[in-house]
Amino acid sequence: MQMKRNSFTLIELLTVVAIIGLLIAILFPALSAARERAMIVRASAELKLIGDALDAYSMENNDKVPPGRTYCEVDKKDQWCDLPVELTRHNWIHKGSADGKISSAMIDIFNPGHTYKYKAPGRGFLNYAVDYVSLWIPDNFPNDPFDAAPFTLTGNNYDNFHIPRDAAGQVIPSPVKWVIWSLGPRFDENHDLATHAPIPRSSWYQGTGSKGVIPRIRTREGDTLALP
Repeated sequence: MQMKRNSFTLIELLTVVAIIGLLIAILFPALSAARERAMIVRASAELKLIGDALDAYSMENNDKVPPGRTYCEVDKKDQWCDLPVELTRHNWIHKGSADGKISSAMIDIFNPGHTYKYKAPGRGFLNYAVDYVSLWIPDNFPNDPFDAAPFTLTGNNYDNFHIPRDAAGQVIPSPVKWVIWSLGPRFDENHDLATHAPIPRSSWYQGTGSKGVIPRIRTREGDTLALP
């Protein structure tokens, strides 16, 4: 009488392991891409909420926007362009886990421990001292191409007080009122895209697997520019 076998042989076990490994290899890229797309959607939605808060702040403050802040101090250098603390006042946005002395809520999903970034041309702060914040904007903004190499673009820094100036010596106002952005997946501050981010479209995220920031821009005319 033949005894009934209740266990796997080594070959059967290895076959099962191989099949599971193959399935993981097939499914993992698709799952990673889906997760990345979901994170992009979330970041875009949170940037919209911040944009709404900036608009509310502007309406209550004679069309002014909060000052931008940058730091070169070693212990705060990585907090460059964090969201302004002014947005937590009157609950324009709720205060989160970021350092309340420096920035507001809304942690960038692609930059844990730090808020989404914010810049607006005009008066701001550098290491707590009053300074001027400028934005680099391409000459053909907002129609600069997505596929242009950043170093081939021509443009100017705008601060609404000193630069740039026209032939008559008058300051040319910035075409951008403010910009907020996520660093996006695979951000590399040494990459040529990052040197011109976040205004030029060539520095924007362009699909699964790509580098690039996720921006939301308010123009001086009141239009909104964001990822399509």
